[in-house]
Amino acid sequence: MYKETYSIWLQNSIHNEKVYELIKRYAKEEDKYSFFPHVTLVSHIDSEETALKILNKLLVKKSTVIFDRVSTGDTYFQKLYLESSDNSYFFNAVSKIEGWPSLWVPHMSLCYGDELPKSFDLGELNELIPITISFDTLSLYKTGPNISEWKEITTLRLN
Repeated sequence: MYKETYSIWLQNSIHNEKVYELIKRYAKEEDKYSFFPHVTLVSHIDSEETALKILNKLLVKKSTVIFDRVSTGDTYFQKLYLESSDNSYFFNAVSKIEGWPSLWVPHMSLCYGDELPKSFDLGELNELIPITISFDTLSLYKTGPNISEWKEITTLRLN
């Protein structure tokens, strides 16, 4: 049994089709659950009550971000992802949260796992970028180690 955790995500209410199709394809070929495209602003929140308080502290307005890099990482939830050279939008959003961010790297994951997906092709991904994503929703999710159990708690539309 794992401890319940919550995360706050930035999303687009109409998911970018190219990004979402890649996420679904990678998940299917690796026999994993897919997830909606998002940038996690805050994670590892220990209660829904605390998460809602943090949600109200975020300074987030509707905005557009250009993702211009494909990156790979060493952790399960940061295996393959998109990054932006200009992360000021994300850092400004969380600036009022005490103690956050520490080692946080704003990113949009394409694949979770211990290994890169079988069909990983840097050339294909480089054709995808730069890609512009408009963020118009802020969502609170119940998260944890099992993606199949992730559940949306609430979503706010951004102005």
